[in-house]
Amino acid sequence: MDRMNDKATVRQVYALAAVLCERAGEEFPETREAASELIERLRIETGHPAPRLQDRPYRRRGRPRRDDDGRASSAAAAELAREMR
Repeated sequence: MDRMNDKATVRQVYALAAVLCERAGEEFPETREAASELIERLRIETGHPAPRLQDRPYRRRGRPRRDDDGRASSAAAAELAREMR
């Protein structure tokens, strides 16, 4: 398997976000609410054409993923768990 063509890991995405926040003079958000507010403000400032999250219709997600023990987990949590092993 060619790992270089895999999607970015959760850790890589967080590291990239932290560097971009620092470069832009923004504090990295500590909570989901703070992250949503920062994303919304930056989208408005850059003229992003997509609607705000609260303006979009609710989208039901499929069944939660199950790990080897049968417990539900998100894809991001599963990826992080694999990386930490």
